[in-house]
Amino acid sequence: MVRTPQAPVPIPKPKKKRMPLVFLGVALVPALLSAGISLAAIHSGVLIFFFLVPLGFVAYGYNYRSAWVSALLGVGGNGILFLVLPGTAAWLNMFYFTMLLLVFTWIVAPPFQAAPFSQKYVLLSLSTAYRLIIGSVIAALTCWCIIDISQDTQGFKDFLLSQAEVFRSLSLTSVGSDVVRRSLLEQQAAPEVLIARLGAVALRGGALAACGLAFFINRQFSLVWVKLIRCRQVGSSMIHFHTAPGLIWVFSLSLLGVLVGTIMNIGPLELGAWNMLTICALLYLAQGGGILLYVLSRMSLPPLIRVGLNILLIVLVCSPNINLLALGCLGLLGIAEHWLPFRVPKSNGSSSTPGM
Repeated sequence: MVRTPQAPVPIPKPKKKRMPLVFLGVALVPALLSAGISLAAIHSGVLIFFFLVPLGFVAYGYNYRSAWVSALLGVGGNGILFLVLPGTAAWLNMFYFTMLLLVFTWIVAPPFQAAPFSQKYVLLSLSTAYRLIIGSVIAALTCWCIIDISQDTQGFKDFLLSQAEVFRSLSLTSVGSDVVRRSLLEQQAAPEVLIARLGAVALRGGALAACGLAFFINRQFSLVWVKLIRCRQVGSSMIHFHTAPGLIWVFSLSLLGVLVGTIMNIGPLELGAWNMLTICALLYLAQGGGILLYVLSRMSLPPLIRVGLNILLIVLVCSPNINLLALGCLGLLGIAEHWLPFRVPKSNGSSSTPGM
């Protein structure tokens, strides 16, 4: 019996080792890119309001480890860049942006949320809305401390005057050819007057509300980019968010404190009541947003329309002429849920209780 010669088996060539993209559960390349984009946005001047979006994208698109690695890389790079700049302002800016990076990463990627002992320690199992509120309080307190330290320096005064002048020019441009409104704005929108008014508003909850809205907008943009790039639908924990029933009493007492402090000219009472009222308003905004998300989740909408609704929500929050009305309606919706069960599933069957 003659055996046919077999063809030689080709020996596979050894594959070249590539740099691992994942190390200890960390997506290294997205973390590096996120840190670089955040640093570029911080120092760009134009995109500084969205420098937290890359961190949120990594947190929702990959995992919390990658988000924390990206945040620490951003903190280190930010410190190196600011060390090149001399003076006290560089240290204050470095401290402030470091705090924002770490706080926002804790909001979008809490490291102990899935841990088995998170139910035992309340601070480790907070919902997204409460993390947003606590992060906003930390950011506002840090901002006040920095302003208090820097208010006597000439560089800080020049910065405030330049920002007030930009705001004044934008306001005059928005008026258009209306001569009467333009003359009123020119009289009332002097840079010194604007600085004084904005400082008064910031102390009365304006800084707290601004930080909360900034964190919220960056988070929503992160979710939109995750849906567009990673094609991943990230569930929002705010859809099930409910405030404590006793918050309505805190809200009412805050209103009373504002009235009493204003009428009797008690400054500490007025400032504290305004900030507590702002915290309650932010919580009710989160509850109203949860109701809106619940209603949208009950509808069978295509993913593209859901992304468009997210973008529409961001536009509404950022539009000066519309946002107060939209946010007011959301807040009232959250307050009304104390008495109206908006998120109770409708029953299609017959009632098990006779006469109901």
